[in-house]
Parts: sequence; C-alpha cells; structure tokens
Amino acid sequence: MKKLILSIITSIIISAAAVALPGFTSFIPDSAGEYVYYRDSSFTRESYIGILGYDDATIQIRYFAPQDDEAKLPAKEIAILVTVDPKADVWTMTGEKIISTILPDTDDTDIVNYLHDLLYEFSARRISAVAVETDSLILDQDFAQFGGRVTLTFDARIPLFNIKSITDEKGTKVFDCVTIGTIKSSEDKSFEAFTGVTAPKPAVTKETRKAAKAKICKFENRQVTLDEGWEQKMENFWTLGNDSLITMSVLPKVAENQLLNDLYVQRKLLESTEGSYTDFQNCEIIYTQAKDSYKLVSTSFFLESKASVYLTKILTRNNDGGFDYFSISTYQTAYLKNPSYFDKIVKSYK
Repeated sequence: MKKLILSIITSIIISAAAVALPGFTSFIPDSAGEYVYYRDSSFTRESYIGILGYDDATIQIRYFAPQDDEAKLPAKEIAILVTVDPKADVWTMTGEKIISTILPDTDDTDIVNYLHDLLYEFSARRISAVAVETDSLILDQDFAQFGGRVTLTFDARIPLFNIKSITDEKGTKVFDCVTIGTIKSSEDKSFEAFTGVTAPKPAVTKETRKAAKAKICKFENRQVTLDEGWEQKMENFWTLGNDSLITMSVLPKVAENQLLNDLYVQRKLLESTEGSYTDFQNCEIIYTQAKDSYKLVSTSFFLESKASVYLTKILTRNNDGGFDYFSISTYQTAYLKNPSYFDKIVKSYK
C-alpha cells in the first residue's frame, strides 16, 4: 500500500510527455500512457471500452466483455492500434493494426467497425464542445450509436476526449466512465489487463477496537489524532499493522490558473496506479469553501489480490497556492469491521 501512495505523489510532481489529439486543445494536457475505460450499456452483455494515448499520433482502443456464465458466452476482447494525423483539424486515420484475434462467423467485425465509429464521433463531439474547462459541461446532441437524442457530459479530469458519460432520453447512462489511469512503462499491463473495477463486498463481522491512548501526529502545520496502535514509519507515514496507511505531505502548485491546478491534481489523485483500478463512477468529491479544501473518497480494486482499498484524500490550499495533502488508505475488510474508527481519524485531521 505504501507503494500505491508514493506512486500517486510522484505522478503529480513528475509529468510525462504530452499527448495532443487533433482538432482541439485540452485544458489539462494529456500525458503519454493515460487511459480511460467506460461501461458501454448499448451491448446486451456487460461490455467495456478503453482508450489509451501513446503519443500525438498513436492510440489504442479496446473492447472487453467478461465471461457470461448465464448466457454461456466466453470472454471477448478486441483491441486496435490506430495512428492519426496529429496536424489535422479533424480525426484523420493514417493506419491501424488489429492486435487481438478476430473470430470468423461472429460479431467481431461489427465491433471493429463500432470502435472506428466511436473514435470519429468522440473526436467530432469533443471538437464541437470547443473548451472543456470544468468538471461538468453538459450538451444535448443526437447520437445514432446510442439510440438518438442523448446528453453528453464532459469532464476535464477525464483523459483524451474528456467524455464522462452519455445519457439517453430516459435518463439512463448508456456510456459511463468507470476508471481513469496511466501506464508507467511498457511493463505496466494495467490497460490490457482491465476486466472491471468492482469486486463483491466481503462478509465482515463488525468489531469494536479496544480503547488505546490517543496521540497527536504532526507534519508541517497539519496534524491528525491517532492512537498507540499506529506506528510511524517515516516523517510523514504511519501504519496500522497491514490494515491501513496514513500519509501527510505538501503538493506544489502545478499551474497558475487555479481551476486548472485543482482539476489537474484531482485527476492525478483519482487515476488508477499499476495493478489497481479506481472506481471513478462511485468516487465522491466534496469542496468546502470555508476551508478551501477538497475531500476525495474512492475505492481502488487490486487485480492480483482481488482486494479493495478505501481511500480518503484531503487537499487544503496553502499559502503557496499548492495543497497540504492528507491520505488514509484502508483495506476494505479492515474498514468494514469498524468504519466509525477510521471515519473519526479523518474528522480529526486539521
């Protein structure tokens, strides 16, 4: 878990080469390796669409449907590597390579064509939106692939086309962002290994922790109230056995434009890290104007261990225009045994 926190902080401070898709300029510059996954409910089976940016001219789009035992359908994957003209004003493909197996006498060819159409449509609609400089730009449009009249919600924190969701006339989300992330190297298989972000909650028996002597833990001008069960590992790291980890740090200002700064940091804190996937659909972001502070609450699913981690992160603006940063990460099994204990810790931070 310590590796998870360190990688998040590093990703905010260190920026990779930028990726700029043709026809528009992103408010938050996309970095090489950033990706987004959507749940696509226009299919009759559970289906996901992922888009990954390599550089200005190369992206990958991937369709994945998990095995459906009830319908007796095997898992299906279709992935296409696409090159485009980065200097064009519109989406202009210059080449493609199908990097998965296409089965004959199936709907695989239809899915390939559907993925092509999505890229053209997403580009055209993002260009028509002109500027996406907020976490919620809502536009009503016709979209044949999703049944006609729809509502598109754009969010600058979503990489690449900034599309967060598509909702039909009945108010049903037919296309919805489920996670965002960044692959860190060619060895990072997080994009191609994605199979979904949610895991069933474990059966947990509630328990009450024995009272322990409270202690104030400080870093810079911030503090949190813990107890003797916590062990300080570094100047700004504390652990509760293998169950939970707390870190406090200072995040520098990354942009003079305050809105850009805030949305950029939020994107980085909500991005999935190697081997895990943040549940973007169900994350909660609360802004408190009196404190000029953001509280981000999310869950991250670890693919290898099948474990989930609850994360609460607090960003409080400091005098330098950056943020004082607090984070507590707790395995789901530990949190569910005694949620009030961990919630009390969060409330004690000041």
